Amino acid sequence: YCLQEIKHHLMQDHLETACLEYDISCPFRCGVESATRRMMIQHYTNECPRRPIECKYNSIGCKFTGSKEDVDNHIRNELDHHLELSVRRSAETGLKGAQAKERTQELYGQVAEVQQLIAGNVKIMHEAKENIESLKKNIKDVKLKVVAQTERLITVERKIDKLADQETQNRLGGEMHILKENQSSIETRVTQLERAGPVGGQNGIPSDQIRLHERQLGIIDLRLAELDLRFQVMETASYNGVLMWKIRDYSRRKQDAKSGRTISLYSQPFYTGRFGYKMCARVYLNGDGVGKGTHLSLFFVVQRGEYDALLPWPFKQKVSLMLLDQDNGTRHLVDSFRPDITSSSFKRPTSEMNVASGCPLFVSHSVLETPTFLQEDTIYIKVVVDIEGLRQH
Repeated sequence: YCLQEIKHHLMQDHLETACLEYDISCPFRCGVESATRRMMIQHYTNECPRRPIECKYNSIGCKFTGSKEDVDNHIRNELDHHLELSVRRSAETGLKGAQAKERTQELYGQVAEVQQLIAGNVKIMHEAKENIESLKKNIKDVKLKVVAQTERLITVERKIDKLADQETQNRLGGEMHILKENQSSIETRVTQLERAGPVGGQNGIPSDQIRLHERQLGIIDLRLAELDLRFQVMETASYNGVLMWKIRDYSRRKQDAKSGRTISLYSQPFYTGRFGYKMCARVYLNGDGVGKGTHLSLFFVVQRGEYDALLPWPFKQKVSLMLLDQDNGTRHLVDSFRPDITSSSFKRPTSEMNVASGCPLFVSHSVLETPTFLQEDTIYIKVVVDIEGLRQH
């Protein structure tokens, strides 16, 4: 019939269920003549008057199926059943509507909560924005203060340079002695005036003189503080090419370096002689460059001095950088180098100081932060500059 190859024992099943060219009768017995299965499928799907159809109330739950005639009779005879199905479906729909309405109200409540939350977040964002602006202003103020402090430090360094000789120290010592005598005399006079009362006692000395003396005392105090600062710096200044640098509060200063508040520290200046090179050290407690975050970086800096015109350039002296052992004094960490005379770091300075040169990987934090080198939150750094050959200068 269909010319397909079928195994012999499956032939009967093929003819009864699958072969499209095999003649069959209408399964609904409508009386039409037999035809091929292909044509009969089209017949009972679209044309057969006795093909089963669903009741038109199927959507509300009626399950009856039959021929068109049977369905028409069913609809006429089952009005009560269909009415019951309609009422039941209406009740179910009403219940679902109520549930949907309740759910909608819940959603409206959630929407209101979300809107309140959004409004609160917006307010928080505005406050955060205002706080950020305030912080930016504070940071700007701090930067300005840092710049002003740096300028003051540069001014103090220049004054130190001018105080390098012993004769100047003696003169300042005499000046300080005179200031202290003047202060003592004025304090005595002010005490007498205060005891005399606001109108000056028997002699009627006006209180304006008291205020004048107080102002003079204030000026003297300021000058004394400035002189004390100069002497403190001069006491720590070295003129033999050796810097001994004590760094206290290591943990706090390292944290400041991590946060970016104070990335590096400069030592006090030291010299190769009274009229020699001016130098200092620079340390990055949290590292710099390849050593950032893992090492302490230590550098040597050539600064502009008062006697640079009399010195040979470029700077050629051997430099030794040291981290001192505080345990038994036998395991100092040392790194030495001779300057690269082609580097701008060792040319005659044209600004306050040249670019630093040294060791980004001087010592790892794991080695440094042991009792050998770190005790009482303090480390000691030593820089030794070879002054051999500089005596004639």
